[in-house]
Amino acid sequence: MQNPWKSISTLLSVGGSAVMVALLSLGSPAQAEAQGAPPPNMVADEMERSRSCVPVLSQLEELNLALDPLSRRMDRIEALYQAVALEDSMRVAPFDEARREDRLVREWFEADGDLAREYVESEDEALLEERRQLRGELEEELEQAFREISQEANEILGEDEDFFDALSSCDGAILVREAVLEACEDDDASTVCREAGGGDVDGVYRFVEVAEDLWDVEQLRPWTNPSGIGPRPDGGLGGASTGTVARRGNVRLALAVEPILLERSEVGPEEAAEYDAHLEAMGFEWDNPRFVMAPGMAVSLGIDRPLADETHYLLHFDDLSDPPSQVFWSAEADAEGPIQGGFAASDAVLARLMAGDEVSLTAIRLTDEDELEGDVLYSLGFTTMGQAEAVTALLSYLVEGQFSEDLDALFPADG
Repeated sequence: MQNPWKSISTLLSVGGSAVMVALLSLGSPAQAEAQGAPPPNMVADEMERSRSCVPVLSQLEELNLALDPLSRRMDRIEALYQAVALEDSMRVAPFDEARREDRLVREWFEADGDLAREYVESEDEALLEERRQLRGELEEELEQAFREISQEANEILGEDEDFFDALSSCDGAILVREAVLEACEDDDASTVCREAGGGDVDGVYRFVEVAEDLWDVEQLRPWTNPSGIGPRPDGGLGGASTGTVARRGNVRLALAVEPILLERSEVGPEEAAEYDAHLEAMGFEWDNPRFVMAPGMAVSLGIDRPLADETHYLLHFDDLSDPPSQVFWSAEADAEGPIQGGFAASDAVLARLMAGDEVSLTAIRLTDEDELEGDVLYSLGFTTMGQAEAVTALLSYLVEGQFSEDLDALFPADG
């Protein structure tokens, strides 16, 4: 969930109202060749990635063995936390009496059930307060347990920033077999080396024979079904969002629709009025006294460096024949990605998403910065599967009262 602490006008200007987009003129002499063949920098980059990932993945394998018991406990605590939040013990049954967290949650469900039955009979408001207090104490116990395990895991992981920077490029990557085998000459014990040498198609890692093949590997994930907003054991909020992921080779692109949510006391009256006016102009009702909100979008492009010496990325509908009406977000190509952005979505963009119009991300190179002319280099497209239904359901949840009611339940005026 976005929380960028920027004015609504600043967030809107991140999208298609930018001057660069409004004036951009695009030609496509390079498009046909670029779309049929891998971008020129990709082959060398992927060979180097695969070679450098061998020692990183070997180290990760050792860490995973040490962290697996802690990871399982953290997953269990998160499940217990959600069960308490939803008051549904069946989500985590049966309880493991050997674990303290399980015992605490089981005992709480039993005690809370007794108090609920007493309240039905007596309607004594003090019982409701007792229930709230016991629930708060339990949530604090679970959060503390989560923090302690997290700290233990951090001590095992250490603070090797170089390792984690390298891991972000390797974890989940599709590897080039010939490059991995080159790097495995002195390391045949790790899983990545065994699988590269054995040709195991059902192993942990995925391989292509040559780097050029990566550009033909495309994966699309349908839009996720939105859920209501709810707590996470780390103290944050989750849910109230929908999104999709597209992947081509090792380039991962994610797009999400989610609320920008800020406390009125933090943004000040003028900016709060700006948010309210934005929703009113879109025809949405929002009268929450504590929070301001705007339907927003978040985009993430996992790319280490430009694949075709592009200068900018454009998020758009249609074919870029009319950029001012089709582009709704742009970003400069970064020499050391990934690239992330968040912005308030206009009513026109939301309407097209709800209509199921396809979204694409296109890399361009400005050939004349003064005249803002450029060439299309390559594009990545998202699926529309589930898009219209998911975005429509989320926006209905955000602006028809349920989202505000859920926030009031999570943040009661007397709590």
